[in-house]
Amino acid sequence: MYQPGPVELASCSFGQSSKVSYLQMLTAVCAVVNGGNLMQPYVVQTIQAPDGTVLQEIEPTVKRRVISEETSATMCQLMEGVVTEGTGKHAAVNGYFVGGKSGTSQKLDSENEGARISSFVAVAPIDAPRLAVLVCLDEPHSWTTSGGTLSGPVCAEVLAKALPYLGIEPEVQPESTESP
Repeated sequence: MYQPGPVELASCSFGQSSKVSYLQMLTAVCAVVNGGNLMQPYVVQTIQAPDGTVLQEIEPTVKRRVISEETSATMCQLMEGVVTEGTGKHAAVNGYFVGGKSGTSQKLDSENEGARISSFVAVAPIDAPRLAVLVCLDEPHSWTTSGGTLSGPVCAEVLAKALPYLGIEPEVQPESTESP
């Protein structure tokens, strides 16, 4: 079993090799972008009978505030910058303002010292978040392990299909592919 040294232990302070579930990670990101409120996660919003009668409906529940609204607004701007100007350019979706954060984490519990998890989380529309997508690739076989390069395009594809399905209209005119 791989034993981390001083550098690896120090890198844990910024999340390298942290052990959280994907649901915990997504819950934390949602708290960052929704005004600082940590919500009770749930998977199913409504349970219906075969005839369409609603049997149970889960209401969103705030557990507590974890950051200020001002900090949340700043983080949304920074996350938008990741997609417009940074490592998350591959997560952009035409017509929507998307924010995101890439991640590449070493797997310290693996016998393979090069083992990585490549991830990207995308939120849209970032100015009024409605949908968050987290894509994690466990030990991708690629020339890179960059979360923005590998997982970002998957997030973009999911958002591009899910946002219109949820009735979330594009915020800006799609870029024309025609020449002037």
